Amino acid sequence: MSKVRHVFAWRVSEGNKQEEIVEILNTLPPRLKFIQSWEIGTHTGDPGDNGAPWDGVLITDFASWGDLDKYSTDPFHLEVVATLMPMFADRAVVDYEIEDK
Repeated sequence: MSKVRHVFAWRVSEGNKQEEIVEILNTLPPRLKFIQSWEIGTHTGDPGDNGAPWDGVLITDFASWGDLDKYSTDPFHLEVVATLMPMFADRAVVDYEIEDK
C-alpha cells in the first residue's frame, strides 16, 4: 500500500518572521482531518559549503492523491496560503508516492 507525501520548502521574505509562518501553518492539521501526518522543520546552523539553505520545510502525508487534492483545494487551506504568500521570498513543492510501512 502506498501513500502520498507532500514536501513544501520556503524562504522567508525580508521583514517577516519564521515563527509566525510556522504558527500559521500549524493551524492546518486540526482543521483538515485527511492529513495523515504533519512535520515542520526549520533550518538551524551554518550551511557551510551547501549554499543558501531553505528556511523551513513542511512534510505531510496523505492516504491518496485525492486526499492531497482535497488539501490543496480546501477553502481554509487556500485562506492560509493567501495569508502566507507575501511572507515567502521563495517556495518549492515536491509530491510523490511512498510505500506505507
